[in-house]
Amino acid sequence: MSTPTPQQAEDLLSRVESHQTQARSGDAWPLVTMLFVYSAAVSVGILAVGIIEDNTTQLILLGAGGAWLVPAIIVYVVKALSWSRRSTVLLCTWLPLIFVAFFTAIIVDSFTPTSWVPFAAAGFLWVLSPIMALFGLRR
Repeated sequence: MSTPTPQQAEDLLSRVESHQTQARSGDAWPLVTMLFVYSAAVSVGILAVGIIEDNTTQLILLGAGGAWLVPAIIVYVVKALSWSRRSTVLLCTWLPLIFVAFFTAIIVDSFTPTSWVPFAAAGFLWVLSPIMALFGLRR
């Protein structure tokens, strides 16, 4: 085994860094996709709660939004290759924000059905999702 020249060592290091960057961005896509679907499903449910006065119809639309959570989990489990610290941080920040927006909208709407809070919570999720996706996909 021969000792690599400085140029060969530098080339090897740049290839390793390139492969690591590609792997990180490739592994982030399934998680970002899953969290985008979660955000969309929850925001549709929140809008249903804000627009519709009938509790049965609200539950049907919440269930329809929730039905999208199953395919999101299936796609994530099938396509996710590894778990990293960045994925953990992304998941541990995005999911609590989704749940806080959802529960805040539900609780406020149950006390004051004509409130603007469900619309603000859905808008918050629509603005938050692309921002969090950019954080998740940055290299």
